[in-house]
Amino acid sequence: DGLGAEERHPCHRLQGVGHEVGPDLSTVAQSGPDKILINVLDPNREVNPQYVNYTIETGDWESHSGIIASETATSITMKRADGETDTILRVNIQSIKSDNLSIMPEGWEQTIDKQGLADLIAYLTALE
Repeated sequence: DGLGAEERHPCHRLQGVGHEVGPDLSTVAQSGPDKILINVLDPNREVNPQYVNYTIETGDWESHSGIIASETATSITMKRADGETDTILRVNIQSIKSDNLSIMPEGWEQTIDKQGLADLIAYLTALE
């Protein structure tokens, strides 16, 4: 298809390929086709707290968005949708906000056709 493995799985990991930002697709597959479809069509229906999107504003007018990967007494590490991380020192943080929405974007299903979505669900539910 011309895409590298990282481009096909930019936010999820499947069989050792992709980024560990969202849930591993092999565990999602165990949910069944109905649940997979619901999660794709309405990613904010039920959001696991570890996949909630946060935005951190710093004193130098930078904005960092992603899930909180780790925290220490002095810093917060954010993981972006592309799998890259940003570590922000707490002394530089002006604000931390979350709208309690999933890092999975709404409308993702519009990027593929209906057959492609059906094929994806069939592929995921066939994984062991």
